[in-house]
Amino acid sequence: MLVPWNTDAPIYHLPWATGGVMLINTVVFIAIASGALPAEDAAPWILVYGDGLHPLQWITSNFLHAGFLHLLGNMVFLWAFGLVVEGKLGWWRFLAVYLGIGVLQCGLEQACMLGAEEGGSLGASAIIYGVMAMALVWAPKNELSCILILGFRYFTFDISILVLAVIYLLIEIVTTVVDNFGWGSSVLHLSGAAIGFGLGTLLLKLQWVDCEGWDLYAVLAGREGEKAKKRKKKKPKTDDQRTPGPSVNQEAALAEIRRLIDDGHTRGAFALHKKMSRTAAGWQLSEPDSRSLITKLLEAEAWPESIELMVGHLAAFPDATRVRLRLAQVLVQKERRPAQALRVQTKLPEGSLPASLEPTRKKLIAEATKLREQVPMELSCEDW
Repeated sequence: MLVPWNTDAPIYHLPWATGGVMLINTVVFIAIASGALPAEDAAPWILVYGDGLHPLQWITSNFLHAGFLHLLGNMVFLWAFGLVVEGKLGWWRFLAVYLGIGVLQCGLEQACMLGAEEGGSLGASAIIYGVMAMALVWAPKNELSCILILGFRYFTFDISILVLAVIYLLIEIVTTVVDNFGWGSSVLHLSGAAIGFGLGTLLLKLQWVDCEGWDLYAVLAGREGEKAKKRKKKKPKTDDQRTPGPSVNQEAALAEIRRLIDDGHTRGAFALHKKMSRTAAGWQLSEPDSRSLITKLLEAEAWPESIELMVGHLAAFPDATRVRLRLAQVLVQKERRPAQALRVQTKLPEGSLPASLEPTRKKLIAEATKLREQVPMELSCEDW
């Protein structure tokens, strides 16, 4: 089972609507499964074929699911792609887009099946494919952090939205071809993706969403990051400008990162830092700014982001022993990566920590050693 759960895409709005939609879907499913809402009472909510057009079903059918795995798979991917899309739109625009895709897709589906004698459909899959297509248009090179569960083992890795979306779309296209283009779930998924792709493109062209030159069209044209690369033309150096300071754009980005931290938008601050790392030559947070962001990420329990930032901090400031100890602690206690934690701690020689932290270091080593017996294999072990 593949579980995409986080993203490095800039998140300027917290996923309130995404979480709310997930909650509604879950509550409806539990109500029907438990009998609190009798199945016969919910039956009229299904999108029915061959019985005319029923606009209310264009909304209600999207909140019904055929089973637990159907619900689980949809909600996992709604969370991953909803983070990206709502992160750019905000909660009410995202909700409008979410319901809009559902209404358009279900209306088209029911109209196409007016001649059917029976049948129907339910579930949020088509909408989620639409949201995935929007994320593909807006943030193809951003990555999703994924967990791959195989039996009783799991592996973690990052994959770009472009690659993951293309894989899923190709699966649906191949399935449609194998089924001789028959009407089925793959066609419904692709119709949702087509609506989402068109809507994402429209909002981008209308400039209702700003992807800062990292959208799919800019990437395909080789213009990715074009806006970030546009710098104010440098004036000729004078005798008073022999040592240039940071660019205006970098100063503005740093000010924005500090503002986001102060406002509690920690993940947004990290996403902006990561984006600047990719697009701005020589970008580096100062040691105090980096420590401040690390602290806030840890408080927010954003473990993957905090690990990535701590690794970068140690590369820039190798003597940051407290950060190294905290990194080892997160690896052991939150990520269950004992081998990597032990490797991190090998660069903490005796005496490098204050005496008050030595017991913590020794306890972590013992904890990692014990955990390593239970987790014999890790996907990778890097030289941090």
